[in-house]
Amino acid sequence: MKKLLSVLLAVLMLLSASALAEFDKSIPDGTTFTFWYSFTGANEEKLKEQIAAFEAENPGIKVDAQYIGGYNAIHTELANANTAGTGSPALSVINVPRLTSYCKDKLVEDLTPYIEAFADEINFDDFYPGMTDMMNNDGYQAALPFGQSGQIFYYNKTLMQEIGVEFPKTIEEFGPWLKTVYDHTGKTVLDVCGNDNAYFYCLFTNADAYMIDVETNTTGLRSDAALNLIKDLREWVDAGYIKWVDADVANTLKLDFTSGECAAMLYTSSSYANYKQVAENGENGITFEVGIGNQPVGISGRNEQYVAGATMIIPSASCNTQAQKNAAFKLICYLTAPERQLDWVHTSSYYITRKSATEDPAYAEAYAAVLADLPEMAVLDLNQYVAKTKHELFDKCGDIFEQYMSEIMNNKGDVEENWELMCDEIDDTLADR
Repeated sequence: MKKLLSVLLAVLMLLSASALAEFDKSIPDGTTFTFWYSFTGANEEKLKEQIAAFEAENPGIKVDAQYIGGYNAIHTELANANTAGTGSPALSVINVPRLTSYCKDKLVEDLTPYIEAFADEINFDDFYPGMTDMMNNDGYQAALPFGQSGQIFYYNKTLMQEIGVEFPKTIEEFGPWLKTVYDHTGKTVLDVCGNDNAYFYCLFTNADAYMIDVETNTTGLRSDAALNLIKDLREWVDAGYIKWVDADVANTLKLDFTSGECAAMLYTSSSYANYKQVAENGENGITFEVGIGNQPVGISGRNEQYVAGATMIIPSASCNTQAQKNAAFKLICYLTAPERQLDWVHTSSYYITRKSATEDPAYAEAYAAVLADLPEMAVLDLNQYVAKTKHELFDKCGDIFEQYMSEIMNNKGDVEENWELMCDEIDDTLADR
């Protein structure tokens, strides 16, 4: 028996060694590859600065970094390149929700062999697990974290101190808080991004109401918890406490918040640095300190938010050589290292992706510098940052969710009738899969 176990162990070791040997991680001098990104302004400048530093440390590699446009533009160009069979970059930024379909169609490399081959450089286990879990589809590590964001509340901290209230930590505290602030200001308290379910969906999942129940292939929104939450939201909209914004969202939320037309808003965490600057400089008429609130704890006892933002992929297109893909992964290792992440976060206000960046004394000075300029970063609990349901129809069902929520909130549609119609339509969509 012992001899058999020894033989099996030897075979497994040989197979493992063989698998590693099959992956050629070499990068010949003179390797050039293309990198598509979506960042502009100061973020683009910082990215280019870090790429230049990478090239200086790796003189045998040249990065052709190209701004393509926003997430949708990059998605379109990647699809066009895939169809044409040429022109695909060796490295690209894409929006996290796209990953499920990319994995299904095998449009991206499984990064697992790269992670194993470049283990010391990538230090994979140092990433926050919720981030890498979202980018893993059934063992297929499709991407790695870079410019991650989430769904947070911004609030006028100066106003809250004036009123003598704190931002609510639970959903039960939300109604009384809204009324207290409204009674003080007579204005809308909270602007909600209503054209993208990513922002308000957390309120539902933290009440154990999921858009898709993968076990039954039906919607989990057909529940008392979901209906009661929708009723509460509608009541708060009717009372003037909440403004459900589903058009010109980015401009409306920013102007309403920084001009004092609302006291808080639910939107993307990546705008923190910009809102802070505008508010503190009084660029829209009032000066105040910006606070950040996490998602309120729901009846589930959780206050999770979902992994969003920009993630890095290596397209599987054959028009790029293995050496180019290796060089692309080496750039991923460089850009996601804790010291570069802290520098990137300081400029972009995206989430820190590395645990060591906030925990390791080696980075204490750099982390303190981030908090000196972006103090509310310390409020964020990245251990509550998790993967949402990975389902090929998630976005399509999300569109239905958004449409009915806008009908209920802005067009004053009957709550129960539209809730039933919404659930029926999502179930029908899932049944047609």
